Amino acid sequence: MTKQALGKIMIVDDDLAFRVGTHALLDDHGYASTIATNGDEALRKLAEQQFDLVLSDLVMPGMNGIELLQRIKSSHPGIPVIMVTGFASIGTAVEAMRLGARDYVTKPCDNDELLIKIRRALEEQQKDRELRSLRDEVRGVYGFGNIVGRNNRMKEVYTLVQQVAGTDVPALILGETGTGKELVAKAIHYNSSRRDKPFVVINCSALAETLLESELFGHEKGSFTGAQSQHTGKFEEANGGTVFLDEIGDVALHIQTKLLRVLQEGEVQRVGGTETIKVDSRVVAATNRDLAAMIAAGQFREDLFYRLNVFPIYIPPLRERMDDLPQLLEHFLKKHAGLAGNRVTRFAPGVLPSMMNYKWKGNIRELENLVKRAIIKTTGDMITSVELPAPDESAMQNAAPADGSIQMNTSFREYLSTITRHAEESYLLQMLRLYRGNVNQIAKLMDLDRKTIYRKMSDFQIDPDSFRD
Repeated sequence: MTKQALGKIMIVDDDLAFRVGTHALLDDHGYASTIATNGDEALRKLAEQQFDLVLSDLVMPGMNGIELLQRIKSSHPGIPVIMVTGFASIGTAVEAMRLGARDYVTKPCDNDELLIKIRRALEEQQKDRELRSLRDEVRGVYGFGNIVGRNNRMKEVYTLVQQVAGTDVPALILGETGTGKELVAKAIHYNSSRRDKPFVVINCSALAETLLESELFGHEKGSFTGAQSQHTGKFEEANGGTVFLDEIGDVALHIQTKLLRVLQEGEVQRVGGTETIKVDSRVVAATNRDLAAMIAAGQFREDLFYRLNVFPIYIPPLRERMDDLPQLLEHFLKKHAGLAGNRVTRFAPGVLPSMMNYKWKGNIRELENLVKRAIIKTTGDMITSVELPAPDESAMQNAAPADGSIQMNTSFREYLSTITRHAEESYLLQMLRLYRGNVNQIAKLMDLDRKTIYRKMSDFQIDPDSFRD
């Protein structure tokens, strides 16, 4: 079996002795090397083959090493270049490093030194590749594509995220628990110019007041009982990146004052410290609380609210975007299929209608958890049911007609007729939204003929065209 080379290297030099000697040295140490006698030949071979590193002489007839370096950096920016130079041209070699060369060696070359520099350059190149791959993966995970939904209100969210991502202004994400506010915050960060810097999350409702202050701003050694060493706060930790303040409505007033200083002055002071520390951290906050009502009650600073609310983004609850439910189900099934060894691949046709009538108080988070549970409990390749929590009393009351037409003296037959009519209309409206007014699909799912569907739409004064894109 042929042993895989440690790396593919091109040697570019007009000196025959150096080319032959270096080629033999690299081959002896497990590298695959190719020779080029000048810059033009090197560029032709780079266009035809893939190389991991270029070892180039600095002084050559025709195209010199500096020009070759610039051409390589322009057309093959990921390939490291090590320059080879005589002692008299060391100054030029240093200039070459400023232009992008990874390193340089002097002639006559010390073989051990050359091998060490080649190994280091290839290791750094591999780290660069891994980092680029990780960044691409992160952008894929937290990019716009991972916020699932085609509902018009979600399209508005995508637009707002895209608009604010390219700026440094604070953003305030509003919405109920479980709607995906942190996911939107990550999309803002990872689609911004700060994407390569830290994204630091702190849940303001999960920490006691004193601990939250220390976590946000840091503390000095001995500033309080248990402070045995200096601690760097989240704003310092996220310098150059983004701080996501989840549940900002739960922050105590005196901490709100310190947050205002960060937003206004871009500086923090550690607990127990006197030094003012400059920070460059973008702030994205989120809450499920009514901050306007909290301001009126004296529980939230109005000036902090206006600083945070420069660019508000409201995430609609799941019950207001039920036409996204099929896409969300497929997304979570693919995401968590590994829980059952990728055996479960689909939902039975009857699963969706039952889920359309559920109230979804827990929103997207609740849906994802229920799908995970269904995947684990499914024995075949198809999920035939998703176990929904029992409806509470308020949900049962909501099942009655909204106009309050059922009175205490209503007969059972009238009550049953009204309830049935209300359920039919609600179900039909949900199917029209789900299938965007496609009567053929709705008729198949409901096991009714198209004439019956059209008659019911006429009874309820529903226009199917209003549901079509």
